[in-house]
Amino acid sequence: MILRHRVLALTALISIGRLETAAAQVEAQVFFGSAVSAPLPMTIKQDGQPDIHFTARWATRPAQPTWYYAWRLGFWKNGRGWRLDHTHHKLYLINNPAGVDTFRITNGFNMLTVSRAFRHRRLTYSLGAGPVVTYPVNTIRNRKIDHDRGLHGYLLSGGTVIGMATREFPLAGGLVLSVDARGSASYVRVPVVSGRASLPNAALHLHVGLGYWLGRKT
Repeated sequence: MILRHRVLALTALISIGRLETAAAQVEAQVFFGSAVSAPLPMTIKQDGQPDIHFTARWATRPAQPTWYYAWRLGFWKNGRGWRLDHTHHKLYLINNPAGVDTFRITNGFNMLTVSRAFRHRRLTYSLGAGPVVTYPVNTIRNRKIDHDRGLHGYLLSGGTVIGMATREFPLAGGLVLSVDARGSASYVRVPVVSGRASLPNAALHLHVGLGYWLGRKT
């Protein structure tokens, strides 16, 4: 009798383990799209020169010279999950004040975030935060920055918080077509020759993507 009970208990534990494994799901998605950045104050400080304060206006130009894109990995269980997102944002300054010859962060304004995610039917949404890695390109008062800092010019420059909502449309198997919206708020400091530029960025991002779910029926 004791042996029988142990066998039944072991069988139950194995069954529960299988159910838990079956409930675990993984998503992988890639997105293309664009973003709109709000005009916000920006400051450029350069040794021996007066500070430059102005309200910066930005363009995204999603297809030139590098692409705007995003990708995502998600790990889910029982309608809740964790996501790793990379949003390759781009910033072109379009209202250069006197002394600012060129200023862009286009390869890019990389937001790497970890977020807590939730699902309701075909809608998923998440809120996360993480670092911003930039590749600044600028010429201030005829002095052009060299890319001899950081990792081949890529610099850890600040942080971001981001909220995301994604609507999924099943295709075949685990494939889904996704429409994705994100709102981000970031703050970075990037180098200029003999100084630095400090700027916040608030942006609305709109994406269309293709994804695959492992372990979930679409």
